[in-house]
Amino acid sequence: MRNQTKYLVERAMAIALLIIGAQIAIPLPHMIPISLQTLAIYIIAMTFNKNQALIITLIYLFMGAIGLPVFASFSGGMDHLFGASGGFLLAFPIQAYITSLLVHKGDTKFMNLIGMIVGTGICYAVGCAYFMYLTKTSLAHSLIICVLPFLAGDALKMLCALTIVRSLKKAFVIRDVLLNE
Repeated sequence: MRNQTKYLVERAMAIALLIIGAQIAIPLPHMIPISLQTLAIYIIAMTFNKNQALIITLIYLFMGAIGLPVFASFSGGMDHLFGASGGFLLAFPIQAYITSLLVHKGDTKFMNLIGMIVGTGICYAVGCAYFMYLTKTSLAHSLIICVLPFLAGDALKMLCALTIVRSLKKAFVIRDVLLNE
């Protein structure tokens, strides 16, 4: 029973991390805010295996789709999935799955960065393509709106995620050693 409770609490905390990340956002004039959701996805992908990361992000999207206020500005509803930033939201499960898959192939800083870069690239590609489709804009215009403003921030979030996850892993190893003595 204790393991089941721990399992549920860990996943609930991961979903809460996504929800909190969505609320810490800087609105931009082109409808796609800069938020800390990607930081949450990086942390989830490095902490959970690929299937768990996929399920966590799917649950998050489901919660938002049914109207729970989990998206940016405490909003929810299907219109977010079909709006200008919908492609990015819909890409989160793919991003989390691919990032986790690559990260867990070799738990090194290099593989962690490669996993996050590839996962983010996929998110950019899906989100940008969806944005182009909805807004009928060119690839160049979409890249300027959907990718360029986010590059530096996502690079910083990757470094933060590396630091946070490595520190947490170290803390839990130390805790486990102390508890086993």
